[in-house]
Amino acid sequence: MGELAFCGLNCAECPVFQATQNRDEVHKRWLAAEYSSEELCLSTKDMTCYGCHSQQRLESRMCQGCQIRQCATKRPIENCAHCPEYPCLLIMRFVSTETDARVALELERERISIFA
Repeated sequence: MGELAFCGLNCAECPVFQATQNRDEVHKRWLAAEYSSEELCLSTKDMTCYGCHSQQRLESRMCQGCQIRQCATKRPIENCAHCPEYPCLLIMRFVSTETDARVALELERERISIFA
């Protein structure tokens, strides 16, 4: 498994992360069109992601506005499963229990509780 984002997403499986790592501007253009809506128009530049843990400048509006990332970067944690407040309101609101990301966080929480 690749690096987990704070929310439990596997960065290696994220198409925006993959397109950034591969410097694939055509895929980024397609992703921008795919993720855009009437309320939110995204550009190719918005499809730049180096992962939640990256210290690189955030160009993506998707990443800049992520409330989970904003919260987690203020704490010395690997991901949200390591937070004493897990599962918090942000996780319950944005990471559905049926998703792979939530399952990954739950498994990580179980793993670290064994050593606690």
